[in-house]
Amino acid sequence: MEDDPLFRRTRQHAERRLTFGATQSAKDRLEQIKEFLRLEKEMLQRYHQKGDSGIRLTRSRSVIMDVLIQTLFKWAMFVAKESMGTTKQMSILATGGYGRGELSPLSDIDIMFLYPRSSMGKSLDNLKEIMTREILYPLWDAGLKVGHASREIKEALNESQKDIRNKNSMLDARFVCGDRKISKKFIADFLKFCRKHQPALYLNELLQHQIERRESKGSTVFLQAPDVKNGVGGLRDYQGILWMAKVKFNLIGLKGLIDKKYLTEQEAKSFEDAYSFLLRVRNELHFRSSRPVETLHLEKQPDIALGLGYPQECIFRRVEAFMGDYYTKAQTIHQMSGILEERLVHANSGNTSKLSFRNVLKAYRAAPSQKVDDFDLREDILSTADTMIFDKDPERMIRLFRHAQRLNASLSPDLRALVRNRLSLVDSTLINSSSANVTFRSILQEVGNVSPVLCEMHELGVLGRFVPEFGRLSCKVQHDLYHRFTADVHVLHCITTLDEVFQGKKSKSKHYLEALRKNEVPGLLYLILFLHDLGKDQGPKGHCERGVEIARGLMERLGISDEMHDRILFVIRNHLEMSRYANKFDLEDPEVIDSFAQFIEGEQRLRFLYVHTFCDANATAPDLWNDHKEELHTQLFVNTLNVLEGKHARKDPSVLKNAYTEIEVEGVPQNELIEHLDQVPERYFSHAGKEEVALHVDMVHRFAHNGNNSGKPILSWRNDVRRTLTIVDIVTRDRPALFEKIAGGFSVAGLNILGARAVTRKDGIAIDVFYVEGENGGIVNDTKTRALCESSIHDFLENETSPDQLIKEKRKKTDNNRPFSNEDRLGERIPPSVDVYHDVSLGRIIVEVRASDQVGLLHLIAKTISRCGFSIQFARVATEQGIATDIFNIEKSTDGKKFSPSQFLQLREELSESLNAGKYYLEV
Repeated sequence: MEDDPLFRRTRQHAERRLTFGATQSAKDRLEQIKEFLRLEKEMLQRYHQKGDSGIRLTRSRSVIMDVLIQTLFKWAMFVAKESMGTTKQMSILATGGYGRGELSPLSDIDIMFLYPRSSMGKSLDNLKEIMTREILYPLWDAGLKVGHASREIKEALNESQKDIRNKNSMLDARFVCGDRKISKKFIADFLKFCRKHQPALYLNELLQHQIERRESKGSTVFLQAPDVKNGVGGLRDYQGILWMAKVKFNLIGLKGLIDKKYLTEQEAKSFEDAYSFLLRVRNELHFRSSRPVETLHLEKQPDIALGLGYPQECIFRRVEAFMGDYYTKAQTIHQMSGILEERLVHANSGNTSKLSFRNVLKAYRAAPSQKVDDFDLREDILSTADTMIFDKDPERMIRLFRHAQRLNASLSPDLRALVRNRLSLVDSTLINSSSANVTFRSILQEVGNVSPVLCEMHELGVLGRFVPEFGRLSCKVQHDLYHRFTADVHVLHCITTLDEVFQGKKSKSKHYLEALRKNEVPGLLYLILFLHDLGKDQGPKGHCERGVEIARGLMERLGISDEMHDRILFVIRNHLEMSRYANKFDLEDPEVIDSFAQFIEGEQRLRFLYVHTFCDANATAPDLWNDHKEELHTQLFVNTLNVLEGKHARKDPSVLKNAYTEIEVEGVPQNELIEHLDQVPERYFSHAGKEEVALHVDMVHRFAHNGNNSGKPILSWRNDVRRTLTIVDIVTRDRPALFEKIAGGFSVAGLNILGARAVTRKDGIAIDVFYVEGENGGIVNDTKTRALCESSIHDFLENETSPDQLIKEKRKKTDNNRPFSNEDRLGERIPPSVDVYHDVSLGRIIVEVRASDQVGLLHLIAKTISRCGFSIQFARVATEQGIATDIFNIEKSTDGKKFSPSQFLQLREELSESLNAGKYYLEV
């Protein structure tokens, strides 16, 4: 390790605090070690808080470990000499991150005990036992996570061939203590071994390993919760370059790559500064954690930013500033490592141990097969030898990407570097160039192949400069529970999803393609998706309307025809509406569909909004869209389209009723069918098909003729395989708190309610339909679960048993034991939110509740609504990221009078009070 005042101080501390006496007990030595580590950690934390670089701090901790292991080794050799009479030659090497001298506060410590040969027999076994007892045990007992191996040189060489991770770890091997000659010989032999045994194979294997790692981490730098170590643009990207350079050229560090013209001095400085920044972030993350954490979770970001010196009082602004710097540094690492990987692999064909980078480029550029706008196209790679090509014609900066898209070509490493170095040419003149904007429009019209080129433009910095309205979304953290990506990357993922729709490769998206193809200009949706979130430059609130205003100016610049403006702006302004309707209203209610059709007005608007909503949701987070949401979304689309096409005119109730009079139900007299049709309210016919009517008639018959069990609820279980849920029909006598008690039964059985619909016949018989899933999702087939649910509902309804205590016991058995007054992932309080309002367009009274999900939440809400004198007619329940959003259509339980504003306020206050953490735990 290099000489540094901080390192010298550490060694001085060790001399005072880590001196073991011959008669000292193991317990006393351990206490010394723990105290030494505690004091050194405090010292590191002070230096970190003063702003020391990430590299210096991680090297400091490595020195601390060196000193500790050297002290323990000295003691172990003393013990060995005392017990064995003599000692054997050996050394201890640091490997992995410890070998590089890069230990964050909670990093693993990997060491290798190296022995000269395996022919030392029993004495070697005794020595290994002493090393384990006197070195490893104290390290483990002190709370350190230590990985170790005991090998002789040949054995270590063979081990490196078994797994690329072993080889990478040994490439970082460094002498710590013991016999320096053995260590030096191993390191020399290992490098020689690596460079002799198929180095090209290693480089390609490492490159593939890096690619797979990035894919597993989302394939983008711009995750809202990036992995600092293994993510795209993370520490592993930088480290991989060092491993490649060591095997390829026997280089240590970046200086050798500068000498070989792989990097300029400025590029190397930017590369290392970015790496040091990420190490500093990782150090702060470790200081604030009790176990090794590599993911920068959203809830940690405000404190991490504060610890790193970002002073903003507003949490959102602080996180934006910090994450903006993080993304910039990670993007630097990602881009530089990508270029260097390509250059190193290209330089690896044949005997290239003495091949310079200049010669590689010369060979690479030789004999282009085709000229395209003065670029060279060779084997699907665009390159150029002219470093002034963009200066001569700045519009080439945009045309280049159109060429790459049209030819399905990629850009060479040097051309990508040239683009980045000439970004200053993307100025106001180019931004307002009509021909450059025509080229950009052409890029957006290549259906099925738009995303790759936009992502390339964005990665190289061109997209945000050419479309500054989009550039303002760059690195924009979205402060909500759902978005996994930053605002800019979310938009690009939307376009990736649309590419997949047009490619038609996924069966689940084929009906979206069919819908789009019926529009006049299907590809227009690319532009709409590109524009739809531009209003988020100032945050999510009001972004739809703000986005419309931004889009107007941008469409003028892009030269979009006036006739297209209306449909584009309609979707931008209302891109959340289809999801809102699907989640809030009963989609089998004709009034709901009529209202939405009147809002949409046209089929083309509907088709664009249908596919847009699908792309938007799928680009938000991988697990946000599911079969249930797909079903609701498509149901709203189909029903609305039928109304717009005139296929589904609303029918008179008598016509609807007459359609079911011919139904035959085995064992049920015809007059009971007619009676049922007369008893149910008009809205019943909107959602009940013939099979469901027949089922309900049979259930009502059994309920009314139940002998000694008269009054016992009748339940029916139906599995909907397509939607992967179970439908539970319940027939019983209507009574106060009916929904509440049924919901309690489902909670006790561990079932999740996704939705519900309730009707009451004129004679007081209630017919409630619940859509449920198992505790871990999916269809409910378990007979014991069904039996528990049925018996619980019966007890709650007939025996007046309270569900409260049973729900409380059920919750204690779950891991999800959190209060309703929760914190969001940025540490901001999320108190339960309640809204009660009259939806004028549909004449519905809506209750919306948003709260931390808990066993029994729906029961508590239903209980409060019932206590306030209302009944639930329809419910839709959704849970995302542990937050439940429950929506209810309600009506007065008794007098049927209209709501007054004071009643709205009272219900809202009662619900808010019930959802208060303290009251909830007292009651449930």
